[in-house]
Amino acid sequence: MVWPDGRRETRRLTIAQRRYDVQRIDGLPERMVTPDAAALPRIRAEAELVARARDVETAETWFRGGFVWPVVGRISGVYGSQRILNGEPRQPHYGVDIVAPRGTTVQAPADGRVVLAHPGMYFTGKTLILDHGYGLTSAFLHLDEILVGEGALVRRGTPIGRLGATGRASGPHLDWRMNLFEVRIDPALLAGPMPEPGAAAR
Repeated sequence: MVWPDGRRETRRLTIAQRRYDVQRIDGLPERMVTPDAAALPRIRAEAELVARARDVETAETWFRGGFVWPVVGRISGVYGSQRILNGEPRQPHYGVDIVAPRGTTVQAPADGRVVLAHPGMYFTGKTLILDHGYGLTSAFLHLDEILVGEGALVRRGTPIGRLGATGRASGPHLDWRMNLFEVRIDPALLAGPMPEPGAAAR
């Protein structure tokens, strides 16, 4: 590693195998587990919108201010868990699910710029993506309301949406995801421990 002042530092890391949970979710509408052929063009088009939003490379260091949890609540789904939907194995979960009452304010976990504010995607419902700089993005899924528009600059703690259950959701929760371009990241690694209920996510 080379620091901005020219200092060089070498660190040796030991990588351990992570153990992942299996999560079973039943009672979802069948069209949300196995979409019919008519829905596939829409799903592909929305996936392309998300891919383009995550491909933005901004020479800003908004991420350097650090991250907080976008909402305080019970964590009901963790990064990497295998999802069994209505008995059918599906992709692992690539975010953290946080349960809270519908309408709970969702705040920006770090400074950034809104690169996608979509009113209703097939799987993820009302969807918001923030660019934190240098290809690092946060996505907020299943929102009940989006409070900011594309291009808006937000500071950590700014209200950006309200928690909901839009798209493929079995109840009100926030699905928070992070990417470094196409590489998925566990948001909990950046936000640290979840604050106690009733505490501000700061």
